[in-house]
Amino acid sequence: MTTKESEAQFVDTADLRIGMFVYLDLGWMKHSFALNSFKISSQEQIDTILKLGINRIRWSPEKSDPEPIRNRLPHESALATVEEKVGTGGTAARVALAEAMAVDAEVRRQRRENLNVQRESLEACERQFTSATRSYRQVLDTVRAQPEAARAQTEQAIGSMVGKMLEQEESAIRLLSENSGEKASLHSLNVTVISLLLGKTMGLGAAALNELGVGALLHDIGKIELPERLRWSDTPFNNAERRLYQAHVEHGIALASSMRLSAGALAIVTQHHELADGRGYPRQLANDQTSSLAHIVSLVNHYDNLCNPANPALAITPHEALSHMFAQMKRQFDAPVLTLFIRMMGVYPPGSVVELNDGRLAMVVSVNSSRPLKPRIVIFDPRVPREEALVEDLEHSPNLGIHRSMKPLQLPKAAFDYLSPRQRMCYFFEHARDTRMGMDVKA
Repeated sequence: MTTKESEAQFVDTADLRIGMFVYLDLGWMKHSFALNSFKISSQEQIDTILKLGINRIRWSPEKSDPEPIRNRLPHESALATVEEKVGTGGTAARVALAEAMAVDAEVRRQRRENLNVQRESLEACERQFTSATRSYRQVLDTVRAQPEAARAQTEQAIGSMVGKMLEQEESAIRLLSENSGEKASLHSLNVTVISLLLGKTMGLGAAALNELGVGALLHDIGKIELPERLRWSDTPFNNAERRLYQAHVEHGIALASSMRLSAGALAIVTQHHELADGRGYPRQLANDQTSSLAHIVSLVNHYDNLCNPANPALAITPHEALSHMFAQMKRQFDAPVLTLFIRMMGVYPPGSVVELNDGRLAMVVSVNSSRPLKPRIVIFDPRVPREEALVEDLEHSPNLGIHRSMKPLQLPKAAFDYLSPRQRMCYFFEHARDTRMGMDVKA
């Protein structure tokens, strides 16, 4: 063994980067590399090492490429520079080191404080989402016996939501944790929240937003008349089952009529499966034959069904859903509404897993509807504890951008565990001006 090899140190496999010279202390049949020692040249090699199931690995700093500046946080670079100077001795250098360490501690404290603010914001959103879920369940439980009381409860819940939204000068679409709400209510609440945000972006007034919200929340109410197996089926329907399922619209019209919904809300329940090209159901109405509020709910309903299908294996990412709707389904939706929807959600909606232009991996956690190209992201950095995760607002990081969207399963295991991409996309809204987006750490 050479002198340099004897000086090899150990590093956590989660901290591996391209340019490191590493040693695999394994038998040659236990890995797929040609040699037991080599310089890492690609992310694929890192992914392969991570799959070996080892936590630490030998490496040689002497044989490795210098660490790129971008891999160091600004305060860490300053601290490292001072530490190098301390090696030359002198009281001034030691004082400088103490000051640099104090700056480092302050940066970490501020990061934790920002994340605490973010958690409080997240918890507030989830409380409101849970409250709306509870109201929706009560409506479903009472609508047959007391339809007008169910309408009053729906209008009260939507009125509260619209009032909060209109109080906010700018609203951000917020990704919630997967344990928010319940499966039976998730779709209706998602459609309601996103429809209201889109309606607000379109400049609708309070009265129209209230009609939109009531119709969006109740758009699928007719499903309570379906057999349980058809409500949440994760297998393809045969022709008879499809006809039974599509009858939920007629059931919904009957229930909405008994509730004495407004004309605008009733139109949404009636037309939320109609398509602009006249190929929807139940009446194959074209775009000019349907309500402008129904245009919104029809589009948002389809988006959420792509992201949150009954069978999770069929789910596509928010970015893929928008791309698919724009490229393959443009004629099925009102063109101005679709354009505004994509602009509001951003090219990378909340929940999207992305690779940044500096090679780091991240997840979009919030999009400001007025500045959709500059989302807030949480960044995977194995040197930073998950509870102190790095949060970047791309609006304030002009040199940092998104290079491409990724599927969650393309992430290395360490990044997947750190970012915790969602299987269910669950959204709410919050005040964009006060938002400092970060991780919602799972218990």
